[in-house]
Amino acid sequence: MPRVRKKPTLKWDDLPDIVGVNELMEVLGIGEPAVRDLFEEPNFPKIDGIGSTRKAEKEAVKLFLQGFKIKENPKTGLEYMILLELRKLNNNFEEMRIRTNE
Repeated sequence: MPRVRKKPTLKWDDLPDIVGVNELMEVLGIGEPAVRDLFEEPNFPKIDGIGSTRKAEKEAVKLFLQGFKIKENPKTGLEYMILLELRKLNNNFEEMRIRTNE
């Protein structure tokens, strides 16, 4: 069967903090088998211990897709997540500053 190309229908910022197969299909624009294969990769940051459902933390998935192996090197992943949070805080601060100057 030929592969059908899908387009992403969701943005990362719109995802819940905990994502499953359906959310990743929508944001990555890939089919269910490809997402299930991601969850089966040894270093994929899936949440263990919640039965047979496939769930993962959104930011950890993003780091994994960017090449960070969080399970192998949690320090690097943590540093990057801190950087992302600092960027968000800086953007929020800039928005507040602009609003107060208007």
